[in-house]
Amino acid sequence: MKNLSLINKLLYTINIVFLLLWFCAFLSPYINPKTFSLGALLAIGYPILLLTHLFFVLYWLVRFNKAIYLSLAVLILSYFFSVPVFHAKSKFKALAQDNSFSVLSFNSQLSYFSGGQKEKVQTHQSKISHFLNQENTDVLCLQEARKGMSSSLNYPYNATFGFSQIYSKYEIVSSQKIIFNETSTNSSCYADLIIHRDTVRVYNLHLESLHLGNDDYSLLKEWDEETLEEQLQDKTQKLSNKIRKASSKRVSQAEKIIESINRSPYPTLICGDFNDVPQSYIYRKLNADHKDAFLESGKGFGATYRQLIFPFRIDFILADKHWSAYNFKVLEEKLSDHQAIRCDIEFN
Repeated sequence: MKNLSLINKLLYTINIVFLLLWFCAFLSPYINPKTFSLGALLAIGYPILLLTHLFFVLYWLVRFNKAIYLSLAVLILSYFFSVPVFHAKSKFKALAQDNSFSVLSFNSQLSYFSGGQKEKVQTHQSKISHFLNQENTDVLCLQEARKGMSSSLNYPYNATFGFSQIYSKYEIVSSQKIIFNETSTNSSCYADLIIHRDTVRVYNLHLESLHLGNDDYSLLKEWDEETLEEQLQDKTQKLSNKIRKASSKRVSQAEKIIESINRSPYPTLICGDFNDVPQSYIYRKLNADHKDAFLESGKGFGATYRQLIFPFRIDFILADKHWSAYNFKVLEEKLSDHQAIRCDIEFN
């Protein structure tokens, strides 16, 4: 690279730095965040890293420079060996009712999306109930759901553990809350359902949140040029610490959940708000022996959380590896800071 101009040498150096950052994010699904927290932090920005390398590919291509191979290798390896960020084709199928069931997962944000006043919360909760009844899925998993939801939903069976709730048109024969070792405001549970003469265990997960405050959102959504460098560093450090602590807690929670899954005598369906991205250690662990319904039959980015600069996919439906998922959708109704997701599951 001796023949590069001063500006191109600087860009080449930046390219190398982003290559190293990408490498850490690329390996993050295989490294426990308790051991290497930077990987968990970079995994969140994985799509942005890919866009950066796409820019470098285009830049070096225009200049017919061999430096293009650095970022080109990044894009090729990411395409073949990491969870896709974008899915081009959906998979639709009309399913036989006696060999399938529909499922919806939704973090309803305690019905606070329209404001915190009691009257607004009650009105908004009615809107959410109407929306869920209109969707009319066979199984419904709610995270951050208020206690009064059960009386307004058209489901004969339910298993409710505080804000973690499972509703079903099929008989629920048993259910249990998953007890985490560390204290958390989030909770998870499972219920055993008899679906077409088979028993299925449905997990409803809400893993540790980042607990972002107004300062964190302003840092992630807006760029204030008047903010002093020291203040910016302080805010960035606090946000980084929150991500690190939450990632560590999610690992412990996922370990408890995986223990339960491994002990399950029935095939399992995992739904919920993971508060983590597909390019993460948590996702890889929970998705073992399962199929991601979005990757099976979804289209686009599949983003379920769009409150920040870049939309994120942090809500999932993971089906048993012997089943097939069809008709995956991210529902567009804006009733929470999360989007609801639904799909159809077919027994094989």
